[in-house]
Amino acid sequence: MELVARGLGYRYPGTSKDVLHDINLTIKPGTTFAIVGVNGGGKTTLVKALMGLYDHQGSLFLNGHPMAAYDPVTVHRRTSCLFQDFCKYSFSLRENVGIGNVSKVEDGEAVSDAIERGGARGVLGKVGMEGKLNRSGALQGLRAERASLSGGQWQKVALSRSFMRASEADLVVFDEPSASLDPRAEAQLFERIHALSHQNGRRCTTIFISHRYSTVKRADQIAVVEDGTIVECGSHAELMEMEGRYAELYNLQRSGFDD
Repeated sequence: MELVARGLGYRYPGTSKDVLHDINLTIKPGTTFAIVGVNGGGKTTLVKALMGLYDHQGSLFLNGHPMAAYDPVTVHRRTSCLFQDFCKYSFSLRENVGIGNVSKVEDGEAVSDAIERGGARGVLGKVGMEGKLNRSGALQGLRAERASLSGGQWQKVALSRSFMRASEADLVVFDEPSASLDPRAEAQLFERIHALSHQNGRRCTTIFISHRYSTVKRADQIAVVEDGTIVECGSHAELMEMEGRYAELYNLQRSGFDD
């Protein structure tokens, strides 16, 4: 799926300041597009505007046609979005994951594959496929009487749900998907995210936000967002050669790890 924005902008209702302005970008089919920048720069707002979740200014196009011309239900069926404020359902693990694609919620093989790709195999071993979870994180069932899920484990459940939907999606979005993961789980996750662009021979387009610059290097395009607009865009090599804002932030973070 190709996604194009022209003059995209957004202002929260009841306010006088644009939180997004002059956004122009083209995300080509079957590519990975990373969004980086300092906190509060507008990254999540941009992604939600690109998904048509806000009443934005400017124009959005899907595969060369105005997004407004598409049936919203059809668009939603072909997209998978995981934001930081993901839902925690008081369902079984199978249902929590399977709800990502309700037509396959009873398909044990599909749910198991999504759990594997989302990194939630440890949760499966802890509670079982039918073990009940509640939103406070407690697990209920014979295999986990008083156990609870950590933030990282809940994130893996949500990631598995997203991968469940991504198996049939043309556009997949992840907002800080590794925020609660350890370095090894993070590396494994981004391998799977990059693999989405080539799943089953389909050209799935992937957009992800990350504050860890080591994970975005392999993206086909990287956009640096500050003060509600894109200040730089290109591949990792192109942006490093520019010696601009991306290179500054990348080197700053790398020096922190080196220390």
